[in-house]
Amino acid sequence: MRVGLLFLPVLYLLPGSILPLRSQDSDVGSKSQAGKQLMAEGRYAEAVPVYRQLVEALPGNSGLLLNLGMALHLSGQDREAIPQFAAASRLQPDLFPAALFLGAANLRLGRNAEAVAPLQKAVRLQPDSRDASSMLAEALVGLERYAEAEPHLRRLTVMAPADPAAWVNLAKAYEALAGSSFDRLLKQDPESPLGLALVAEARLKQDRRAAAFHLYRQAIERGPRLRGLHAAVAGIYRSEGHPDWAAVEEEKERRLPAPDCSREPLECAFSSGQHHQVVAIASKLRSPEARYWLVRAYNELAVQAFSRLAALPPSAESHEWMAQMYRNERRYGESAQELRKAVDLTPGNLRLRMELAEMLWLNRDFAGAQQVLEELLRARPDEPGPNHLLGEVLLAQQQPERAIPPLEKAVRLEPGRAEVHGALGRAYALVDRAADAVPHLKQAISADTDGSLRYQLARCYQAIGETEKAELALKDYEEFRKAAEPGPEATARGAIAPP
Repeated sequence: MRVGLLFLPVLYLLPGSILPLRSQDSDVGSKSQAGKQLMAEGRYAEAVPVYRQLVEALPGNSGLLLNLGMALHLSGQDREAIPQFAAASRLQPDLFPAALFLGAANLRLGRNAEAVAPLQKAVRLQPDSRDASSMLAEALVGLERYAEAEPHLRRLTVMAPADPAAWVNLAKAYEALAGSSFDRLLKQDPESPLGLALVAEARLKQDRRAAAFHLYRQAIERGPRLRGLHAAVAGIYRSEGHPDWAAVEEEKERRLPAPDCSREPLECAFSSGQHHQVVAIASKLRSPEARYWLVRAYNELAVQAFSRLAALPPSAESHEWMAQMYRNERRYGESAQELRKAVDLTPGNLRLRMELAEMLWLNRDFAGAQQVLEELLRARPDEPGPNHLLGEVLLAQQQPERAIPPLEKAVRLEPGRAEVHGALGRAYALVDRAADAVPHLKQAISADTDGSLRYQLARCYQAIGETEKAELALKDYEEFRKAAEPGPEATARGAIAPP
């Protein structure tokens, strides 16, 4: 998952968290009232000096420390707010807002590890707090501690079953857990038929049926008694228009014995839909079989979460999910349509706009991608990603001169990215600036997937009179292309063969 990241709220207002003073001092009382008024009007920065004076006048008052911390936090001064929340929490350990805001301030500063403990405390103090569970889940996901985040994410779907973000975040956590379990399985036993079966299933979801077919065949050879493989091959045969071949595989599947639940409890639990039970048992085991069923269970739980999302009214989250599904199937035009709908619902979401631009580029709608990127760069001119992609889009439209400025900016912003150097090197080469192109093309070789950058480097060396280097670069290109050519065995395995 990059896994991704969760999109949960971080900033919270808790009405009524201003605690009353117990001092009879009239000046202190008037300042307290003034602070409350400023906070109520949203004038948080102006409330800060008022509460600083009150804290100095009455040190050790947890309520005043909390209010000072809130004024600092709500005015964007998180680093200054953290010590106030921590002090209030020490003075009054059961003070829920102090724990919650201490976690929120750390979270907004990107300090996920520091946010966990106070947010765990906030959840203990108020188990029904949606805000506390939401932020704790975000902090744990930010640390890739998905198994710990899962119960909190699941609780959020119970608290707010109509919230699409809750279902998306839960599904993405399950996908991340499935991915990590799959990685452990392959590391433990890379030649396992169980691992091959899972890879085949992933290829099938990407509509790469030939690749899936051959992987399923390898899995059957290594695990002939593994249930479900012949049925999967039969499905591929039917989708390819070979019902007679499919019937042969279906008969082979029927001949396999039913699972012995006393010896294969995980498969039986999975087959009966007890996916959480599979997770509870398999997560404590280390065998390849346990990890296989753990992957299957997590994948099924992700599907169920996405199904709940699909049942809700259309939302930015549901459109983004559909866009990802279409992208996985390489249906880029339909993916772009879904992303446009998501952007229309959340026009301020710059991340979605960038994803839309990428999808339009993949769909070769370069003019559309250029329009989105130029709008994005007007809002965020110093973002490296949009500058890089705009350069790529302009290169695709045969406009290398116009591509150079955004690519030069992208290189300055992200000097370590080989792909950006490759794009800039190509742009320089296309406008006959071979000497400028060479250092960038050299730095981009690690990102050369088809040999084109090696070839371009050889031509640039030739153009500047570096004949010996040109010959070496051309030799490197030819060796790369030869190594990349599929051998006769790979070519022979490309077709879907009969049983």
